[in-house]
Amino acid sequence: MFLLWLPGCVLMQPVQDAAKPELMPIAQPLGPARRIVQQINAVWADRQESLLAVLELDARHIAMAGLSNDGLSLFNLTYDGNTVVSDKSPLLPESVNPEFIITDLQLVYWPIAELQKKLPVEWRLEAARNKRILIVRNKKQVEVNYLSPDPVWPKAVELVNFQYNYRLYIKTISYDLIPE
Repeated sequence: MFLLWLPGCVLMQPVQDAAKPELMPIAQPLGPARRIVQQINAVWADRQESLLAVLELDARHIAMAGLSNDGLSLFNLTYDGNTVVSDKSPLLPESVNPEFIITDLQLVYWPIAELQKKLPVEWRLEAARNKRILIVRNKKQVEVNYLSPDPVWPKAVELVNFQYNYRLYIKTISYDLIPE
């Protein structure tokens, strides 16, 4: 069941730093206005889970709904450039942190120049052809691989989080511009 999946994602705090997980700073929302539906598969050494994510993005906000494959609402979150507000299923553990969901989304899809403006001094974001690597204190934390590159919105992406030991496979099902 998906409810067992979320705690193992980036949303789970590392053992060595359980009090305060390292969170990539959240960048500002970016236009154009669009609605995106994605299938997200998470893989750990011992299991695999999936969810459907519906995103609405524009220059003023980010809104995201997470649904089980059966259509059960798991969480909703919004970000207005200053504050993350979330509403999650009471079945989800307290350790689920919606800010991690937004930072993974931004790490994959935001322009590198926008992300670099927000990174602390000891953090680096490197880009190569079809790849991004987030390095924190000279240690590779996250690698993003664009499996089907697209200049507007890559349709298939793999995110490997070395710090929290999981992989996300993100497949964009639909991408639609919407009127602002």
